[in-house]
Amino acid sequence: MKMKMKMKMPGLSSRLAMLALGTAMALPLVPSAAFAEDKVSVAVNTMQIFSSLDPAKVTDYTGYMAIVNMYDGLTTVNAKGEIVPHLAKSWDVSQDGLTYTFHLRDDAKFQDGTAVKAADLAWSIQRLLGINKGPSNLIVGVLKPENVTAPDEATLVMKIERQFSPFMAATPLMMAMNKTLIEANAKPEDKWGEAYVGEHSAGSGPYKLVSYNRSADMVIARNADYFLGWSKGKPIDEVRFVQTSDDATVKALAEKGELGLSSHGLGNDTYESIGRMKGYKLIQTRTAGGFVIKLNTKVYPTDDVHVRRAIAYATDYKTIQEVIYPGFDMRGPLSDAFKDAHNGDIQPGVYDLEKAKEELAKSKYAGQKITLVNSYVASLAFEAEVALLLQSSLEQVGITLDIKPEPWNRIVELSSKPETTPASTQVNISPTYPSPDSMFYNQYHSKASGTWMSMEWLQNAEIDGLIDKVRATTNVNEQNATYKELQTKIADLQPDVWAVAPNRRYAANKCLQGYEFIPMQSWDLNFSNFHWDCKAE
Repeated sequence: MKMKMKMKMPGLSSRLAMLALGTAMALPLVPSAAFAEDKVSVAVNTMQIFSSLDPAKVTDYTGYMAIVNMYDGLTTVNAKGEIVPHLAKSWDVSQDGLTYTFHLRDDAKFQDGTAVKAADLAWSIQRLLGINKGPSNLIVGVLKPENVTAPDEATLVMKIERQFSPFMAATPLMMAMNKTLIEANAKPEDKWGEAYVGEHSAGSGPYKLVSYNRSADMVIARNADYFLGWSKGKPIDEVRFVQTSDDATVKALAEKGELGLSSHGLGNDTYESIGRMKGYKLIQTRTAGGFVIKLNTKVYPTDDVHVRRAIAYATDYKTIQEVIYPGFDMRGPLSDAFKDAHNGDIQPGVYDLEKAKEELAKSKYAGQKITLVNSYVASLAFEAEVALLLQSSLEQVGITLDIKPEPWNRIVELSSKPETTPASTQVNISPTYPSPDSMFYNQYHSKASGTWMSMEWLQNAEIDGLIDKVRATTNVNEQNATYKELQTKIADLQPDVWAVAPNRRYAANKCLQGYEFIPMQSWDLNFSNFHWDCKAE
């Protein structure tokens, strides 16, 4: 399935508007006098620290939020989820489905003014494969570095090892990086210039990095010479991302008129409260992912499928969906946003404590005192509410829930090994590339194990085989049939509790225009698609 994403950016009218979202201490307000008459500065909060600014290393929504603004991909994604031209204006695929030839635009420039050439993209993709820490997991083993070539300045050729259906879906994540600039700042012990890229923008994107404090904030400024231009209205000149998840702080800033755009994932009451304030609006869309409780199939007690099913039956879905984190039933591991691949026979989770007890009685831990470790992102209030709700339900069936909130970076660290991954972990999961494969390979394939997305540690040969099968065919009907079979098999193994497909919510200043949801992680926060218009509302 293809995915599309467009975003219009907020702009400021005749006078400067400083929109601040974050703690007052972390993001002090700047008086309008500090800005030129026509400058638009927008502040946005993030729920967790930025994982990375390096396109080769990003793994979560903050990282993708950074790179989609500072870098351009070979292709991009439109609002329908479709792969559309970006740096590549067109492409050809050989009859055997193995050779992809991309024809590049001739007007793209890096932020230092130098031209983007095919050699830069070839090197960038080789770098992605060489570092092998982020999106590379999609193409490692499929694409060899030596098979990425640039026969001339405007042509990029990639020859893959075998037919691979998600290949084009990975191309938006093949970001152009300034080879000359990065190599000039690399060191012998750091051939790919990771230290430099981790603190500077080295792309052709619509925004340049101004400052970056990993644990606090990031500021990006509009690239006035961006090759795609700025024709969507009054553009956003500066975006200030601030790490804060404190609901009270966000509401207080809105009350002062200092909130520009909130993150998603705040408490339900926070959105409702801000949405009622003068000068603000609530943006709400469906999502292509969901909020899940990942169950580690390799450790006590969730190594037993009956325990996992008991936890699923002990989850109060309606309270989560209607009160804590508004949304709708997930119906298994794949969102119905992927309508052709979605298995409509998968039933939503059912809250039934008696059935939970029955499943527990079938487990190898029947009759024993069971303690279940549950982790979630410490800064997220709604996740704490979900954990407490689950704790109360599980207590009624004889399971003690040991709640352990952790910083996001600690959760990522723990997920690298099965023995350190908690028995259950609450996370939001969404596609990182526009294909159902993103929801299956990243979570459930053995080769993807060791990331926060694969905390199930499923490592099931049958599941691996089905994922490999769908990746090896280009026949769409066959792909969808296999995806539906995968959903049935995975649902039966219950490696997750699919709690809710949440409504994606943002609180925004009414002057901020152009938001459009893209079913791909953070692609809807490309600020070059926003504009500012206070008269539109």
